[in-house]
Amino acid sequence: MAEADTRQAAHFRQRAGEAAVAGDAEASLDAARRALLLVPADPASGYYLSLSARTTGASSDAIRFAHWVMAALPGRFAVPLHRELFTLIGLAGDSIPALRRAALVVPGSGDGYYNIGNAEDRGGRPEGALRSFGRADVTRPLHGGTLGNIARIKALIIGSPDAGTAVRKALCAAPADFLSLRHLGLWRRRKDDPDDAVRWFRRAVAVNPESREAQGELGRALMIVGRLQEGWRRLEYFRLPHWQPPIDGLPRWAGQHLAEGSLLLWSMDQIGDELQFSIFLQRAVEAAGRVSLLVDPRNRALFRDLYPEVRVIDSLDEALSGDAGWSAAACFPFDFVGCFFSREPQDLSEDGRERVLSKHRPRRDQARIGISWWSGAPIIGGLKSTDLGDWAEILKTPGCRFVSLQYGDGAEDLKAFPAIESMPDFDPYGPTLYFAERVAELDLVITVGNTTAHIAARTATPVWVLLAAGLGPSWIWLRRGTRTPAYPNARLFRQPEPGDWNSVFRQVQSDLSGWLNSRK
Repeated sequence: MAEADTRQAAHFRQRAGEAAVAGDAEASLDAARRALLLVPADPASGYYLSLSARTTGASSDAIRFAHWVMAALPGRFAVPLHRELFTLIGLAGDSIPALRRAALVVPGSGDGYYNIGNAEDRGGRPEGALRSFGRADVTRPLHGGTLGNIARIKALIIGSPDAGTAVRKALCAAPADFLSLRHLGLWRRRKDDPDDAVRWFRRAVAVNPESREAQGELGRALMIVGRLQEGWRRLEYFRLPHWQPPIDGLPRWAGQHLAEGSLLLWSMDQIGDELQFSIFLQRAVEAAGRVSLLVDPRNRALFRDLYPEVRVIDSLDEALSGDAGWSAAACFPFDFVGCFFSREPQDLSEDGRERVLSKHRPRRDQARIGISWWSGAPIIGGLKSTDLGDWAEILKTPGCRFVSLQYGDGAEDLKAFPAIESMPDFDPYGPTLYFAERVAELDLVITVGNTTAHIAARTATPVWVLLAAGLGPSWIWLRRGTRTPAYPNARLFRQPEPGDWNSVFRQVQSDLSGWLNSRK
């Protein structure tokens, strides 16, 4: 090998290192490649190539070169770089074993355990992540990222009893840390203290007012405590950062009567929210005049049945071709619903103008009761859900036939309770009109799920909603009480404290006996 090539390779290797330190991965990658072209067996250049490849997103190249470098490095240089190379392999390939080997090379490294904790967290192993972050905290105390992760896992994923202490410790290390403020607000919601949650969410918003997530969390907490108007404005900020009408140039509706043309409502939400807020559709017709509505295909048939005066359309193409006289638009349900909220929770009521599906419910000797026992909602589904085994005493109630209204695959649960009936051809993920028609045949619905409760409400079927304390319930059930102004046919059964379903089921069992006697 020519001496000039060796000197030139050293020059490029130095440039690769300087660029890596400066954070210029592209320049480091280019210089390392040049060095390796001149000296193909140079492990130091291979190290910089691996490092920059990982930074630029070429994970497979990063892993390949890191393994080559570890094999090519002389023994006296191996230990100092092995930790970095194993870390590099682990981060590029999301490989926990590689990160563990990196931590073993330098056992006192908080960095190493922090990386392992993040990898386990991403892999859905919160208990293992918590142990790794705990080790990182011992070797590198008062590190904001470590304490923040410990607080988040304890408060939001595991629900550890000392989660509040963990969040406060994170805040002591970084009093203005936005994420820790959010976590403390969510923890207070989970502990069924929405007033305190509002306080912490406000602090989080003050630190980072552009965070749509924090604005949305503050909005939900405000609405739970009954401050609907302010809470809804926060939710609008969260959901509608850039209001864009489906038809160019169409102005945003402000709740005014439209002397000419009509109002176009278009949905950007899930079927349960569309059903929930459809109680305001009649008000929209009275306020605006003529209204057309574009919603989820599953809800269209039901809405057409409930609101014949509202033109429920199948697509924007139909909206454009069928009516050229649009005067304004509003997103349903978000900026549309805000037009109807006052400062009082009672404004949820339709004042006797409820629209319900026509039904025929025959008189039976045995009451037919539909049940739904678990929720698949992200994050909060586990908090809202019950075990079907918890219903065992209720299911023994004489004079009742129980029918499954459960979303998802409840077949395994039902094997242990063969007496629970399944409706023929029942598809809870199909059109909500069909679901509502089946629910309308029942005498009572008992559910943990919001959508099932909304559908029961729109058929005037008595519905008992089982509510977890804390973070689980939707704001529409408000904070206290056994009734909601939104649905006069609904009764609410609340956990006295987070996790206490036993008290709820004892109350349901007692009240079910009284309800059966009232039917005689």
